Amino acid sequence: MKSAPATGICLLALVGVVGGVVVQHQSLSKLRAANAELTQTVKEVQRLSAENAEIARLRAEIEEVEGLRNETRELHRLRNEVRQLRELKPEWAKLSAENQRLRTALEPAGRPARNAPEPENLIARESLSDAGLSSPEATLRTFFWALQEGNIGTIRRCFSEATLQQGFSQPFEQAPGGASSMMPGFKGLRVMAKKIVNADLVKLGIQISADGENSPDELVLPFRRVGHEWKVDLALP
Repeated sequence: MKSAPATGICLLALVGVVGGVVVQHQSLSKLRAANAELTQTVKEVQRLSAENAEIARLRAEIEEVEGLRNETRELHRLRNEVRQLRELKPEWAKLSAENQRLRTALEPAGRPARNAPEPENLIARESLSDAGLSSPEATLRTFFWALQEGNIGTIRRCFSEATLQQGFSQPFEQAPGGASSMMPGFKGLRVMAKKIVNADLVKLGIQISADGENSPDELVLPFRRVGHEWKVDLALP
């Protein structure tokens, strides 16, 4: 039979073992709870991330739809403007014809037709000047100003390099009476048409007025952009 001290020692050891098991069980319970909470947090983060991605997608779709709506509204506006212009075109032609009829009716009988008033868009000889080369219209004014002034240097400046190389400026340079002698009775000119071929090429249809008479044919001059200047380019194919 065991003695009392030995029995006490055994009881103490058993209590220690049981206590350790209880503590370990409690620790495992806490770890399981923490793991469950962490798992739930991860799921919540994943859910929120998915919702954010869906919100971003919906926002992009809304912006795309709004852009399409704006483009549609702009298209409708442009179509409406085109329709209005088409509707006004016959009326404008009618008014133009009526205006011409009234001018003819008001012209004194027996008065030569060549003394009729010049059109309002006539660029008179007196209004020509060295307007520079910043646009096709400015170069046109500068060219005819230089022509009437006999300014060969400015005439050459109005031509493209290819035009000069092909000798298109020689008639002006070699004219017996100077370049100004090539335009006897020159009164002015007017732009009849403008065609934008591309960003660097524009064609102007002009009509020359001399001694009160307009040239029967429309002269087409091509202008090419060279740097920041527009040049008469007669060397075009």
